[in-house]
Amino acid sequence: MNRLLKVPLQVKILGLVISLLLIVIGLLTWMFAYRESKEDVEQAEDLAMQTAKTLSYMPVIQDSFKNEEPVEDLSAVTEQIRDQVDASAVLIENRDGQIFSFVGQAIGDGDPEERYRALVFGSNNLIHTGDGDEEVLKGIVPVMIRYDNYKKVEGTVTVEFDMKTIRSKIAYEIRTMLALSGGVLILGVFGSLFLARSIRRDTLGLEPYQISALFRERNAVLQSVKEGILAIDTQGVITMMNQSARELLDIKGNVEGEFVTEVISSQKMPEMLASSLHVSNIELQYKEKTMIVNAQPIIENNQKAGTVFSFRDRTEIKQMVDALSEVQQYSQDLRAQTHEFKNKLHVLLGLLQLHKYEEAITFLTEESDLQEYHSIIFFQSILDKKVQAILLGKIAKASEKKIDFQIDDESSLSPLPVFIGLSPLIVILGNLIDNALEAVMDKNPKNKVVSFFVTDIGNDIIFEIADNGKGISEEEEGRILQKGVSSKGAHRGYGLSNVQEELSLLGGTIEWDSKKDKGTVFTVILPKSHTKGE
Repeated sequence: MNRLLKVPLQVKILGLVISLLLIVIGLLTWMFAYRESKEDVEQAEDLAMQTAKTLSYMPVIQDSFKNEEPVEDLSAVTEQIRDQVDASAVLIENRDGQIFSFVGQAIGDGDPEERYRALVFGSNNLIHTGDGDEEVLKGIVPVMIRYDNYKKVEGTVTVEFDMKTIRSKIAYEIRTMLALSGGVLILGVFGSLFLARSIRRDTLGLEPYQISALFRERNAVLQSVKEGILAIDTQGVITMMNQSARELLDIKGNVEGEFVTEVISSQKMPEMLASSLHVSNIELQYKEKTMIVNAQPIIENNQKAGTVFSFRDRTEIKQMVDALSEVQQYSQDLRAQTHEFKNKLHVLLGLLQLHKYEEAITFLTEESDLQEYHSIIFFQSILDKKVQAILLGKIAKASEKKIDFQIDDESSLSPLPVFIGLSPLIVILGNLIDNALEAVMDKNPKNKVVSFFVTDIGNDIIFEIADNGKGISEEEEGRILQKGVSSKGAHRGYGLSNVQEELSLLGGTIEWDSKKDKGTVFTVILPKSHTKGE
């Protein structure tokens, strides 16, 4: 069965066309031969009877029977009539069987009974005698002579047709029909070859079973990918939509064949449909969702044949980015802690090797007091493990950069609500603290200070990150939350915009106070109950 399915398209079309043509031509030829043979025989029968009747009424024959002997021109007239109708023979006899005229070559034997009927009853008779090639068609007509008050049958006229001649004519017509049918068959073969090659060009040289395999594979791939895929033709009609697109766009039922503007209400869709350029990473707002859309035009023969759109939920992308940010943050914090710890070990080792035991003890005491101070703040005042982990990493990073990172003694924080996860905290606190660390890098090495304060007294959680950097200029202050806006150079300016987006999801706000050359204070306020972004 599989071998039959893999027969080339050209062979299938050629076999089908030839089979159909043979069936049609065979049926038509049989019908034509049957009809022609029947019509030719009927014509011969009619012609035999009409010729015999015509001869029986001709004056020359009437005169011969009245005179009881053939006139001089009888045979010539009879021969002329025979030639005109192409009869095999013409026989004229009187009642006694005397032949008045006989032209041609008699093939069939006489039939006394049929002649007797014509003589006695004055009837016209049509008979077939003989078999096979000996078969003859005869038309026998009585010769009626009018006398004073009556008519009398004085003889008969017999016109014979050779059935072999009639069949030869029929066979000739059938051969002509077969020759024409053969020409039609040849044209059909060339037409089927042309059609098969045309179809192969349209299908890029692929056979039907290959196309069906590709179709099944395409459907499997489209339905397996998590991205939403939507194909639209040049008229704006949806031609294909996978299941992920239905879920992302919240579309139920079959929308293929409908105009995309009736299914997706967005001003950006017509613009992307009209464009012949590839569009990447365009944000599309649809039913309170933010999706990232890519549009790839389908170009065929230097003309646009449609557009394929891919949709991704920005929430999923954000989760991946957050996960990557977490990994990067852990890596940086661990590297900073490792680097700082190694430096301190090297210092301690150097003091011991130099026999500076008192200095080594003093160094260990200072480090112990610092760790005890941090432990008191972390484990007694700041009780949320997520915030503790972020601050420990930032303390190590600040120490590596020789920045004094201070945690306010008045800080206090209970475990945060469940809806405030680690990823939002990394984005919010991580970006604000990193910005503060960068802001003081140009200061005097002995005067680089970044401070952190947190409290959850009341209905809100308040974070404050302060630095003593150069501050924010008036020109930048009005647009620091805009994406891509930064005074740090190209490809920057995404940190604070990401902070703003996370706060919007958590229902929080951000404020800042900046003074030139004195620093900046960022204040983040998060509600303890989730009121937005659900």
